[in-house]
Amino acid sequence: MDIRIDDLQCNNLKIKQFIDGYCFTSDAVLLANMTRCCSGDTIVDFGCGNGVISLLLSAKLPCKKIIGIELQKEVADLAQENVKFNNLEDKIEIINEDIVNAPNLLGKESIEVVVCNPPYFSAASGEKRESQQIALSRHESTCSLAKLVQSASQILKFGGEFYIIHKTARMAEVISECTNANLIPKNLTLIYPKITKKADTFVLRCKKYGKHGLDVDKLVVYEEDGRMSVEAQTLYNKRS
Repeated sequence: MDIRIDDLQCNNLKIKQFIDGYCFTSDAVLLANMTRCCSGDTIVDFGCGNGVISLLLSAKLPCKKIIGIELQKEVADLAQENVKFNNLEDKIEIINEDIVNAPNLLGKESIEVVVCNPPYFSAASGEKRESQQIALSRHESTCSLAKLVQSASQILKFGGEFYIIHKTARMAEVISECTNANLIPKNLTLIYPKITKKADTFVLRCKKYGKHGLDVDKLVVYEEDGRMSVEAQTLYNKRS
C-alpha cells in the first residue's frame, strides 16, 4: 500500500499512514489528550493501529513505557515503523498480537493504565464494504467489546485506570461491560461536535475496583463558525 506522512503537530512527531487503508481520526487524538498517568507508569494501547495514540502519549505524559498491541500484522508493522521514524524505540514497544492474549503476554495485574479506541460497530452491524484492513478497525470482527474490557481488567493493577472512547449509541453497553469487569466508571466526558448538535462520542475513565460515583463533563469541539472551541484548544495544547 502507498504511504503518506502526516505532521501530528506535537513535539515534531510525524506519522506514516496508508493512503487507501486505515488512517487515524480525531477520536484517537481526543483520547490521547484526555488520558492521564503518574510518573513511571506503563500504558498499554489496545488496538494501537498505526501507533498514533502511543506516539502522542509518549510526548504528553510522564510514563515509563507504552506498549501498543495490534492484531493486523501490516498495521502493526507500520506502527513499529512509526516508532523508529520518531526515534522512540526506548519508550514504545509494538506487539503484533490479539488483545485477548494480553494477560498471558504481559501478566495479570501488571499495568497501571490501559487506553483503547476500539471498533465502534458490532460484528453484526450491517454490510462491510470497506477493505479488510478498514473493516477490522471499524467492526468487532475479531474481538467483542466484552472481551476487550475483560482483557483490560485482567492486566490492570488494583486501582489501575482504563480509558475508552466510543459512540454515545453504545454508552450503556460500555458502562455495563466495564462495571461487570470491576472497572468502575469515574468520569464521563460527552463530546459535542458543535453546541447545536447532539453529543455523538464520549470518553470514559474507569478505575479498577474503584468506589462508585460518576462525574459527567462535556466538551464542545467546534464553535458554530468552524473555529475550535477554547476548551478544545486548551485540551489540544493549541491555545496561544
